[in-house]
Amino acid sequence: MSYYYQVIPLGQIHESLTYKFSKIIPVGSIVQIPLRRKTQGGVVLSQTTERQIKFDLKKILPIKSFYPHPLSKETIEFYQYLSVHYFIDLGMVYKMALQQYPTSDIKNYFSFSSKIYRSQKNLMEICKLTGKQWRELTSNQSIISTDRSFLFDKIVQSITLNEDQEKIFQNIWKKNNNFTTHLIDGVTGSGKTELYLKLIEENLKAGNQSLVLLPEIALTEEWSKRFQLYFGCEPFIWHSKQTKQQKSRILRSLLSGEPCVIVGARSAVLLPFQNLKLVVCDEEHDSSYKQEEGPRYHAKDMAIFKAKCNNAICTLVSASPSLESLYNLNNHKIISHQLVNQFHQTELPEIAVVDMNALKPGPRSWISKTIYDETIKVLKKQGQVLFFLNRRGYAPTKICANCHASIQCQNCAVNLVYHKKIDRLICHHCSSFYEPQQTCKMCSSDKFVSLGIGLERLQEEVDRLFPGYKSQLYSSDTLRTKKNKKDLIEDIFNQQTNLLVGSQIIGKSFHFPNLKLVNVIDGDSSLFSPDFRAMEKTYQLLQQVAGRSGREGERGKVFIQTYNPQHPIFQSIKNQNRNEFIQMELSRREQSQLPPYTKISQLQFIHPKSSELREICMEVLLISKKHQLSILGPTPSLIPYKKNHYQENFYFKEESYTSLRRKIDLLKSKMTPKNIRFLHIDIDPLSIA
Repeated sequence: MSYYYQVIPLGQIHESLTYKFSKIIPVGSIVQIPLRRKTQGGVVLSQTTERQIKFDLKKILPIKSFYPHPLSKETIEFYQYLSVHYFIDLGMVYKMALQQYPTSDIKNYFSFSSKIYRSQKNLMEICKLTGKQWRELTSNQSIISTDRSFLFDKIVQSITLNEDQEKIFQNIWKKNNNFTTHLIDGVTGSGKTELYLKLIEENLKAGNQSLVLLPEIALTEEWSKRFQLYFGCEPFIWHSKQTKQQKSRILRSLLSGEPCVIVGARSAVLLPFQNLKLVVCDEEHDSSYKQEEGPRYHAKDMAIFKAKCNNAICTLVSASPSLESLYNLNNHKIISHQLVNQFHQTELPEIAVVDMNALKPGPRSWISKTIYDETIKVLKKQGQVLFFLNRRGYAPTKICANCHASIQCQNCAVNLVYHKKIDRLICHHCSSFYEPQQTCKMCSSDKFVSLGIGLERLQEEVDRLFPGYKSQLYSSDTLRTKKNKKDLIEDIFNQQTNLLVGSQIIGKSFHFPNLKLVNVIDGDSSLFSPDFRAMEKTYQLLQQVAGRSGREGERGKVFIQTYNPQHPIFQSIKNQNRNEFIQMELSRREQSQLPPYTKISQLQFIHPKSSELREICMEVLLISKKHQLSILGPTPSLIPYKKNHYQENFYFKEESYTSLRRKIDLLKSKMTPKNIRFLHIDIDPLSIA
């Protein structure tokens, strides 16, 4: 007898396909199916009957095998919502989540005396067993093979909370925990991480699974060390650089319901849990949680919905919460908890604004005398100093010395950035490399001048001004490998690095006890962007970077160089009056009817030919006019030509997601089918520039 099932293949497909099997398979089972003469993965969405099938039953192919631990109904609900909300093919959602689904070739660990060991060698070394003892213990089943992989046994160092932290912990963790969203809003260095680690401890003791999201892969190693200090084992780490074997092992543990803690970047939110009861989103304001390439989704928003599906606690953590979170706080969708004092009872850093109009440094120099003098003082006291600039490379632009034309990427409408350390011009959008010796396309000159400052050029000036002190570059370029990260961080903790030259990644969750001075070289760099979130992003970035100073010991200092010292952002940061800035920015957004007061979707059309792109845009405008869709656009993207494709944007602005989805669905249903493949939909875009 055959049973029939609707199976969604893992791939770019939205509709399920019908397959058969000789046994009953639970809904949510991961299966292997034949498709296009290949075997690939899929997920059983429902069982169907012969009556419901409208075609020849003999043509239905059989399922080859299935995995014993099915996805939970909560997980299936979550994936369905993700697909509908972000207009991502359902098969693609499952592919992103289950690409490395568990297979039978995962090596099991060993269990002995209620502890789990990675291998025979590991167990014999720790327990000091001889080969004879190993054979005896395996034969009498004292040592057994286990599919459990999380090595937690007990807390090895107690997590001590102060009075403020303990009060918040008691308010969040209840005997009968149900879905609630909490915001831990604490100043930098106030012990937010220890507070949610205590929540993880209680959740683990209750036999549940926990998910911790971090904005960058580079932060997972430092976080793991902190976790290991208290829990005596490593957490599961999930990101794109993990091996297939590592990912398969983690998925097996999650699907079997094994109590564990998993930490990862945004893709970890897609993982299938069986017993998830705590979700933590650290640095919740960070824009890195938004997936901007390929299928677009926001990991923080999905973390909240995932917690809702699993009836779990969701904890958002930040020293500078997003305006969306603060807006939801005012609407009583989030419960706020504030930590206003630093954990080590250090005063918050003193912040000063340096007016570059009055204290402008000399030619080809970017460091003012005020910052130079303060840096010398700190270095003489054996303190460490951070020079912050959010710009990679040596110089953001190279122009012709003769006609002043800039060198642009051949594939994108952007200037190439010069990286002196590797002596190459690089496009930061398509990653193309070019030789530094170029000929001007306008006048054929071969002489070029570097304009502006990047991190490499700043490091040159730091080394020139402060000879005898070791400087270190700290950016996504230097943190690419695990060894690099480890060496750089160890040098800082061991006082071998005196001067840190870093980009925005250094402002995220790092704790350097001896860092006493932060110098922001260009406070204006992102302030005048056409992005409507520019003010918010600038404020958050400056506040996060300022929070690296003086976290232990004596009070730290922060200097911000700007040509606009009277700007409300710098005044709010200087006076440490965040509420003033929040009220001003929320008022501006409300008057302009921008998020969080409205919902926005971006419909981006990407095409290699500008003439055909124009025809698609005309079709969209005609449909919109006929059906009164009130669409905005088209407008060229901020970078109108990228990766050899032209880009045009349309926007819908509505009061609810339901209205957005209705209009997008209507537009798609009326468009020529072949044109839909050039459409990329972005719900809640980070920028509408």
